[in-house]
Amino acid sequence: MKWRLFFSGAVALATTLGMSATIPSEAAARHHVAVAYPKFPKYTKHVTITWWSWVSSANALVKAFEKAYPTIKVIHRQIPGSEYTKLTTVLKAGSGAPDDVQIEYQMMPQYVNTGDLVNLAQYDQQYMKWYPKWVQNQVTFGGKLFAMPEDVAPLGLLYNPSYFAKYHLSVPQTWAQFAADAAKVHKANPKAYLSYFAPNDGGWITGLLWQAGAQPFLQMSNGAWKIDFTSPAAEQVMNFWGNLIKKGYVKVSNDFTPQWNHEVGSGLYGAFPAAAWSPKYQLQPALPKKYTPWKAAYIPQWKAGAHDDGNWGGSTTAVTNQTKHPRAAALFAAWINLSEQGLSIGNNIGGYFTASTDSPHVAAFTAPVPVLGGQRANLIFEKESPWVNTSFEWSPWTLYVYSEMQVEFTKAASGKESWNQALANIQQNVSQFARTQGYQVVQ
Repeated sequence: MKWRLFFSGAVALATTLGMSATIPSEAAARHHVAVAYPKFPKYTKHVTITWWSWVSSANALVKAFEKAYPTIKVIHRQIPGSEYTKLTTVLKAGSGAPDDVQIEYQMMPQYVNTGDLVNLAQYDQQYMKWYPKWVQNQVTFGGKLFAMPEDVAPLGLLYNPSYFAKYHLSVPQTWAQFAADAAKVHKANPKAYLSYFAPNDGGWITGLLWQAGAQPFLQMSNGAWKIDFTSPAAEQVMNFWGNLIKKGYVKVSNDFTPQWNHEVGSGLYGAFPAAAWSPKYQLQPALPKKYTPWKAAYIPQWKAGAHDDGNWGGSTTAVTNQTKHPRAAALFAAWINLSEQGLSIGNNIGGYFTASTDSPHVAAFTAPVPVLGGQRANLIFEKESPWVNTSFEWSPWTLYVYSEMQVEFTKAASGKESWNQALANIQQNVSQFARTQGYQVVQ
């Protein structure tokens, strides 16, 4: 459920803006037929396993699991979402790693390539049918299963209806409309901006690239990597934001900072591309005690009428190769993320989009979101989840990639280099870094 690495940093109630034709009913949003929850096997051996995670519902999950499986004791350690250095250290040392560990999707290839994770196919493969295809792809490498998906974060748009009413805006259906609205706002009030661009947030930017169809990384059948940051799709995205910045229609601001919080809380922005977790964990902390509720809408499209999306965040439960009880650890990973009890507990923490296709049948999944004025935002993100491009791949060098993105996009945003040059520099630097790490890179 952690959404950003160290370096990074539904549509409205139609009556507000007269857009009811674009809004699905709650029944329509629940587009799949209800299926039975998975059945889990018995386990009678007395064992103790450890679990590292940052979820706030961890203690409740452990308590429920131990009640269902009284012979398995789970020792939980609360960790911050950026604690990959510690995990890498104990894995390399050969001791001290947990049995189960929470890992974000973008970090999975790093640990798969170093052989640090257990192939769960023999234990948990039968549970994959409870996940969308694109989510399955995030944890499957070379036909092997290396983690159980926990949550995902399809992109949407958060916007302030009062702000939109003030500037006579409708919810943008396309990025072209988004750009036109940004110009309209800033021309009406040079001190206001429709949105911002965060050069520090590689995860956010990657989600936008993903939605446009860019594929920065592709592992070939022979294990070599093709790195492509200069594709037409990538250049389209970055020059789109670059042009808005150059014209002064969008403000450059590093997100998840006190300054960014102040800007959002003071009403400087009217909208921003966000993830399923953003209402509670990004927007709410930035707003003052007394605020005008925002709303969630679909992410704007590059082509009118299209249904394309990307993902920003989400995590898994993996089993490390240091476990002495792989079957128990695999059972725990599946149970907490797929059982009715596990899903209920996970969704009750709020602001959480669990990955299982059974999630919408858990009441808490579609609970009203206070910061959105009671809107059931997950109905929007549920509709968008099938739009996520299934072919997207992560590389084993995410931390380095995000660092390079921050350096180069900060330069481009300040006018020190073009956005195409920034992308070319990222491609060159990441390719060189990959080679120094022993990977084969092909052009």
